[in-house]
Amino acid sequence: MGEEGEKNTQNHFSEGRKHLEKGTQKMLEQGIEKSREHREKFQYYQQNRSELVSSFSSKIGDSKKPAVSGTIVLLPVLAVLLVVGWLFDKLAAIPGNQYFNISSLFPDMIANNGVLAYYLDQTFKLTILLIFGGFLVTAAGRIVRTDQGFQLEKLLDNIFDRIPFLGSVYNITKVTTETVLSGAEDLSKPVKVNHGGIRMTGFNTGNETEDGRKLIFLPTAPNITSGLVLELPEDKVQDSNETAEEALTRILSAGFGQDESRDSGSDQVNDANRKQT
Repeated sequence: MGEEGEKNTQNHFSEGRKHLEKGTQKMLEQGIEKSREHREKFQYYQQNRSELVSSFSSKIGDSKKPAVSGTIVLLPVLAVLLVVGWLFDKLAAIPGNQYFNISSLFPDMIANNGVLAYYLDQTFKLTILLIFGGFLVTAAGRIVRTDQGFQLEKLLDNIFDRIPFLGSVYNITKVTTETVLSGAEDLSKPVKVNHGGIRMTGFNTGNETEDGRKLIFLPTAPNITSGLVLELPEDKVQDSNETAEEALTRILSAGFGQDESRDSGSDQVNDANRKQT
């Protein structure tokens, strides 16, 4: 029985090893076949890559120019609609705004349509706000032009200067607004400053140092409230053939904008290019 049991055990091991070898061989064959398929696909892609890329690029290129033209037209409209929608939401959140709902005057025509009534009411409120804002800034401007108004403005500046953080916000906002709205009056003619082969746009302040150097303000873009004050000899400063509005437009737009007076000469060219696209 002992010898017969050992033979049976050896037979089981032998059969198991044969099955294992067959299974392993089958798995290897399947793996080699799959690897061959992947290799053939990769070789096909390598051989036809240029044709595939050209075909894909041509399909995209056919619609690229019209899509760019459409984006130029629609993106500003979308930006305006987003701003108007944000203003409408803010107006609707003001306490007591329901007393200015003009849709209540047309109960049969508009009031029953909630969406139409909402937009009509908010448009009416925004119009009132703009008219009131224009009247307010005009009245304030007339007041500060008087001696009493000027003293009141100085008092307001002194009050905000004593408030931490808010005083800085007030001063930055005031300087920015004053520079943008009246930059042509406050800033002298723009100049060009050359440094190491780089030409930079600056503004001649009209002041000089004790040794005769010109004081040039070199603003940063797009925040013109910060920058450098340069003391340069006269031969380092070149006059610019542009107005303050043109220079400010270029700086505030970080180089992407251009003054309308310069754009007018190229409007026909731009229109022709858009028609071609």
